[in-house]
Amino acid sequence: MMALDDMVDTYCAAWNAADAAERNRLLRVAWTADCRYSDPMVQDLDRTALVAHIGVLLDRFPGSTIRRTTAVDSHHGWLRFGFMRLAADGSMMREGVDVCQLGEGSRLQRVTGFFGALQAL
Repeated sequence: MMALDDMVDTYCAAWNAADAAERNRLLRVAWTADCRYSDPMVQDLDRTALVAHIGVLLDRFPGSTIRRTTAVDSHHGWLRFGFMRLAADGSMMREGVDVCQLGEGSRLQRVTGFFGALQAL
């Protein structure tokens, strides 16, 4: 079983992977087979749909990255962590919090993202 910090960092790395196959591989490590992702823009994405969604964001914001900004806080099968999306020049585009339900092997089973509007670039 992977440490929660490592699992969350693997999940965040999927958001930064330019290659779709690598995003899929990273999500397979961090997610249960039935994991679903939702945020204010999308709802109930499975792994395949999230791989595509991340690709769209990376195409729209080339060179942008996700960085975890807080410790991973967990209890009773749930966790949360803060993150920020940085533009290619390092400026902050958006910050938010992901709240996640853990499933089999303490991997992510449900991820719900909360974030504010994109900052002006």
